[in-house]
Amino acid sequence: MNNMPNNKRYRKSKSLRAVSYAWAAVMAVCALAALFAAMWVVITVYEKIAGDSSEWIVETTKESSTELIIEAEEAYGWITDNQGSRYREDDGSFAKDSWKIWEDKLYYLKEDGFMATEEIKKDGQIFIFASDGALTDIQQDFQWAGLTGENNLQSLDSLVKGYEFWAYLSSDAGSTGVFKPILYRKTTETKEKFLGSEVNPEKSTKNSLQIHNGYIYYLPQVSSQVFNSLGEKEKILCNKLFRMKPGESQKELLAENATGYLVLEDGTVYYASSGEILKAEAGTVYSAGDDQYRVQVRDDGCYLLDSMGNLVTGDASGIQIIGSREYRLSEGKIIDVNPAQQKYENFIFTLEGDPENAGRQAIYRQEDGGEKVKIAQALWGINSFCIAQDNLYYSAFVEQGTDGTRYSEIYRMKPDSMQAEKISSRFKGNILKLYYYEGKGKIYGEYAPVSWMSCYGQIVTVAFDGTVTLIDDSLSRGSSDMSRNDLLSLVMVNENTVTTYMQTCEYRSDVRTWNMLSEKPYQFADTMQIKVADSFLNVPSDQRTEEETEESSPEENSEDEEEEGTQSRQESRESQERPGSRPQETQGETGNRPQETQRGTGSRPQETQRGTGSRPQETQGGTGSRPQETQGGTGSRPQETQRGTGSRPQETQREQGNPVNNQEGQTSQTAPNLPERPAEPGSAPTAQAQEAPGAGNSGTVPTIEANPESNTPGAPIRPGSPEDSVQYIGPGGQ
Repeated sequence: MNNMPNNKRYRKSKSLRAVSYAWAAVMAVCALAALFAAMWVVITVYEKIAGDSSEWIVETTKESSTELIIEAEEAYGWITDNQGSRYREDDGSFAKDSWKIWEDKLYYLKEDGFMATEEIKKDGQIFIFASDGALTDIQQDFQWAGLTGENNLQSLDSLVKGYEFWAYLSSDAGSTGVFKPILYRKTTETKEKFLGSEVNPEKSTKNSLQIHNGYIYYLPQVSSQVFNSLGEKEKILCNKLFRMKPGESQKELLAENATGYLVLEDGTVYYASSGEILKAEAGTVYSAGDDQYRVQVRDDGCYLLDSMGNLVTGDASGIQIIGSREYRLSEGKIIDVNPAQQKYENFIFTLEGDPENAGRQAIYRQEDGGEKVKIAQALWGINSFCIAQDNLYYSAFVEQGTDGTRYSEIYRMKPDSMQAEKISSRFKGNILKLYYYEGKGKIYGEYAPVSWMSCYGQIVTVAFDGTVTLIDDSLSRGSSDMSRNDLLSLVMVNENTVTTYMQTCEYRSDVRTWNMLSEKPYQFADTMQIKVADSFLNVPSDQRTEEETEESSPEENSEDEEEEGTQSRQESRESQERPGSRPQETQGETGNRPQETQRGTGSRPQETQRGTGSRPQETQGGTGSRPQETQGGTGSRPQETQRGTGSRPQETQREQGNPVNNQEGQTSQTAPNLPERPAEPGSAPTAQAQEAPGAGNSGTVPTIEANPESNTPGAPIRPGSPEDSVQYIGPGGQ
């Protein structure tokens, strides 16, 4: 009984424990729910935060990328690290073997890409840099051997190569000294040419050439020891930087006192001078080749200057060759001018006495080491010749009229041939010297329009088609009187100015020569021109006279034909001579008047120009020569023009080679036939070859015979006879 309360309390306690467990379970479930809710909240918040964070990361990444791009741009260009400085190009590569300009200074990137800070030797130049890499000086590398091996299989001296052409220095044995002619040739050809001209090429020193953008650059330089041994002309050219395009006649002076130079890919030129690096701006343009020379007229004469204004003194003998002209100089003063030696390929051409035609001159050709061969001759001799544009041009003395009038024609031929063609109509007088001016594309000549009467000179041009044009200087002279013994010796033609020496001459009958009394510079413009002869090439064959057709034929005339022509002329002359006749007169309307040489203003009757005590013209023969006599029967007398009443004079103005007719309409003189093809080479000479008369000797006059004693009209003499020598009474002429 006493245990029942205890049981009751036990059951109550048990019930309370069950409720406690249930409540604990509910609380646990709630706790778990809260936990799950909390976790969900955490996860949701985390996802939100993660999402926002991702967006932030993306934005941050974008911002970071932008910053990296900026850093990459800064990395292009100059990049310096502990190994040195390099230059990164826009494509990300590093520059190698190239020049860069930074803040107006030059820097060089070597083959490994690093900037040079030490001395670099490259292509014959020594480049010197400061510690920061800036170029400070350029010097020539005199020890550089140039291109060798496969880069120069032909071992050309100082060879440099371009896309269009190569350039190098001449290795010719005649090119001595440190200055040598500059040669060039196209990469597709083997023919080499001179920079400038063959006679007056541009010159430079070893390993001084470069090629850029179609120009040849050259900076002549020598060591200080060699400099002291140079001539004045070479000293002047040293340390001058030039450039010139092949085939042109002008050069450009870019810098003076230069020790080295650099040409960048874009054509910008830098050079070193006195330890500074300078940029070459626009240079000064000068003429080159034969056109570089000009004449300065002073009170005492003409002086020769080059295009830079330097006085030209010539070689050791005072000789300066310019194109086809040889100048003899004395301290720069031009003493005289003569044709230079004429060369074409391996041939040398000379004008010498013709032993088969006494007293006349012919053209000879001689190959290196070969026999001298006569290639051109004329009935009365050849007066002058020159070579121009792969042709040989010459002026032939083809006829002498009964009144002494002389006639000439222009011929041309290939230098390596034996065939000549007539290219001009016949004209009065003689052309004594011919010079080819390549830069002007013309041939100029010293012309004696009345060489049978006086020592009067003018200047003509000869076109390549044979047209002969006189440069009229009558306004400058103040007279057109051809009786004056004023000879013109051509000095130079520059642009439109013709410079000559006017030589006043006097004939001395005692020694039968012309002497020069005075000489003075004389200039005039070439603007006034008068045609002297037409081009024979432009005359249709059906309009040519029979005489012209025969003369232009390439076939030679036989000796028999020549003798017949001479005999016909002789008979014609003799048939018109009568004892007691008077000098030839023209039949005018009222009275007769002496024959006049038909010329421009100032013409006057043709007179026998002889001094006191003069005598009839003598034959230029051996001992015992006597006055020239008519070649006929017994009782011949000194030659006179002895025609009967009614005869009319032979006019001096002729058409293109037409013969002059007498009153009856018959030919009074048959013009001599001038074969186009000269005598065959190797024909046996009849006499020793004669030296051609010299020109320019002191005190004598360069002209052919203008003998005052021989002005009386007379019959021509048969060429080849001892009495018919054409007396050349120029310098050295006897």
